[in-house]
Amino acid sequence: MATIYDIAKAAGVSSAAVSMALNNKKGVSEETRRRILTIAENMKYVANDTAKQLSTQRSKTVVLFVSAMSYEYFNSSFYFDIIKYISMGLGQKLNINIQMSTLDQDAEMIEQLATANKVLAYVFIGTRLSPAFIGKLIGDTPAIFFNKPYALGRNSYSVSFDNQRAAYLLTKYLINLGHRDIAYLGYVPGAIPAENRMIGYKSALEEAGIPLNTDRVFQTEYLSVFGYSTIKDMILLDTPLPSAIICGNDLIAVGAMKALLEFGFQVPGDVSVVGIDNLQFTDMLQVPLTTINVNCEKIGLAIATLLLGISENKEIGRHVMVNVSLTERKSAGRYNPNRRSCRKELSKS
Repeated sequence: MATIYDIAKAAGVSSAAVSMALNNKKGVSEETRRRILTIAENMKYVANDTAKQLSTQRSKTVVLFVSAMSYEYFNSSFYFDIIKYISMGLGQKLNINIQMSTLDQDAEMIEQLATANKVLAYVFIGTRLSPAFIGKLIGDTPAIFFNKPYALGRNSYSVSFDNQRAAYLLTKYLINLGHRDIAYLGYVPGAIPAENRMIGYKSALEEAGIPLNTDRVFQTEYLSVFGYSTIKDMILLDTPLPSAIICGNDLIAVGAMKALLEFGFQVPGDVSVVGIDNLQFTDMLQVPLTTINVNCEKIGLAIATLLLGISENKEIGRHVMVNVSLTERKSAGRYNPNRRSCRKELSKS
């Protein structure tokens, strides 16, 4: 299916020019408009139906734009729990339109939705596009960003959980269990939540006098397949495993534990594994996961409160930070001096 970017490329114009032409807005010459419309017709372009519907509705509509690297993360329930509590907080006072996207589609989908003029506000959950870039697309429409605490401005609001404290608590917890070789899986350079978690991880190590080993910091996306492949590669290469692994989210932790258990390592006897999010299924794993509990109810209700304030033109705060807590289960234990850290040691036991 053709997109506005395909039309822009064929016409030799910007995607913004295509958007203006397709929506009969000022900003392009009549000649350019006709050329774009002809190309769009030839390419059998179909406009985003949601944007069309929104443009005809009153400003009681809120668009929840939910984005992730892949649809696996949607299935994890984390985002849906937040959306559930947003809906509960709003009740029948506002209409909710939920749009789901993968990261590579975000810019195009947001640009198409931005052609709708009658939206009360947007809520952006998961996207890695910067608030400044999104602001250029949506103009003066109020926007609430999840987990982007720096996204403050005249029409911008933010609800976050304390990512720095989350990683700090996990690192401190493992250090208190006697671990010193602690790896971190899930660093995404430039992603503010991931950067903040790295700050928490580093500060806890520094407090304990443990030097940061950059070879133990792994850049991985927030999906189980990356946790699995990272640990599997270490095992196959006979790279000594750390005694403990902090994962940027529970999905990475699930993948990491799967690889360890498949190759015969014990969790936590050989390697302790911890995560972040406290997803619903993590207490029912083969080894129940020690993790950081993120209060989706407080996050969702805080977003709903901001939306209601916007709808009622009330003075409201710009940023809400939700605290986190540690949930102890069975996947982390005291450092074992007799642990096995590679396949050679595993085969001798």
